[in-house]
Amino acid sequence: MQKILEAKHTLWLEILFGAFTLPCEQKEQLLDFAMIEYRHLKWIAKEIVKNGQDFDWSREEPNTQFADTKKLLEYLVNKLARMSYPEGPLFDRIRSDEEYMGFMLQKLSKNSTQAITAFSKELRYKRLDAKSIQALVQFLFEEIYKEYELILVYTYAQLHTKEAQLGLIFEDLIYESLYHLKSFATLAAKLGVLFVPREVMKEVYKFDDLSAFLQEGIEEEMAAKEQCRALSQEIQEEELRRFFDFIDKQETYHIKLMQEALEVTKR
Repeated sequence: MQKILEAKHTLWLEILFGAFTLPCEQKEQLLDFAMIEYRHLKWIAKEIVKNGQDFDWSREEPNTQFADTKKLLEYLVNKLARMSYPEGPLFDRIRSDEEYMGFMLQKLSKNSTQAITAFSKELRYKRLDAKSIQALVQFLFEEIYKEYELILVYTYAQLHTKEAQLGLIFEDLIYESLYHLKSFATLAAKLGVLFVPREVMKEVYKFDDLSAFLQEGIEEEMAAKEQCRALSQEIQEEELRRFFDFIDKQETYHIKLMQEALEVTKR
């Protein structure tokens, strides 16, 4: 099951980050499929825990850099066709989902041959000056990894807690991080600096002290708020400025959720 989880983890990232490289009309289809793949990933991990074992977030190196959209979509169609699962209701569902995904991506690939520029390092976005671009790229490099890490940490923690309130808080934080990851990675793709985050070390999510983890997380969220404020002041382009104000306010609520979780751990 661990090997299946690793293959699924890689596939999820290939579909997710593949989506960030595509034009808008195709992006949403792949993002929907990536969310289904995330649920598959979570369900497989849940089965492992339910059977009294543990898992880790190991993975293979995702293949995401393609010259054009047709090559990317054809790669994903072939990858989906090669996935292999044991028998059982969960894997019957997964096979059915992926058969449909392969069918839809095959259709998309027949009418899609556009150059992919998400890795071009063009470093151009609207009318931003070089200083603003540099500050934005540094922020994105840090935050894309952080949001990916948080998705894995909160998913692992959620699957290992028996406290219902904690589980609900982790669920909220997971979906917030999924949205932030999508937002930051889409922006990185527009700048030509998209990248897949490095693998998360086991020590990051297999922690012994949940209260200490949450306290450190609150401090990290406060630091992220300061980065958003600094970027909002640095970047004069209105849409981006408003975006970072928006993220800043969301981080405020994340802190509240984490404080609630911290209180639950102290009962």
